Amino acid sequence: MRVLLVEDSEFIRTQFLRLFEGLAFVEVVGYADSEEDAVQAIPALKPEVVLVDLNLQVGSGMHVLSRARRGGYTGKLWVLSSRDPDFYRSLCEKHGADGFYDKAHDQLKLLDDLRVLAGEKPVF
Repeated sequence: MRVLLVEDSEFIRTQFLRLFEGLAFVEVVGYADSEEDAVQAIPALKPEVVLVDLNLQVGSGMHVLSRARRGGYTGKLWVLSSRDPDFYRSLCEKHGADGFYDKAHDQLKLLDDLRVLAGEKPVF
């Protein structure tokens, strides 16, 4: 499973890279830390899943979702955020997101969803 990580915080990126470390079904093919880098990386790297933070130092994760869909991206766009899921989940879906994960609390769910998408059996 080819994954692109769109996250401007090096600390958070490192945490997710460690989370994916050693998982045979996940290959992080790259990362982007701005809206423009993400929009350019998607067609160049051809990930099956793009994990998008809403808060970027330059640009917006919400715009990444919209621009990716308008650009023809048909893979999974999953949001990683610490924002209120009750409010942002539906807003993200309106912009093209396929899923919403709380960075702090939904890591195991994210892993299971990646596992299932890759054709593996869920653990949790």
